[in-house]
Amino acid sequence: MKSKDFLAMTLGLHLVGGVIAGLLLGYAFDKWLMEGFLKIRSFPLGLFLFLLLGVISGFLNAYRDLRKIQ
Repeated sequence: MKSKDFLAMTLGLHLVGGVIAGLLLGYAFDKWLMEGFLKIRSFPLGLFLFLLLGVISGFLNAYRDLRKIQ
């Protein structure tokens, strides 16, 4: 398999991986704030913030791979 074909196949993995990583990190961050660090109830805020960062990073990685293919 050529390297360009492999890069094209990993585009979807970058998008999905960024979203999943953002969700997991956001959930862990909120749980850490609520139970461990400051006892602050911030459940949806950290989840949405890290989800947004995960989506942005997934699209950025996919864009970089698309530029390598061309």
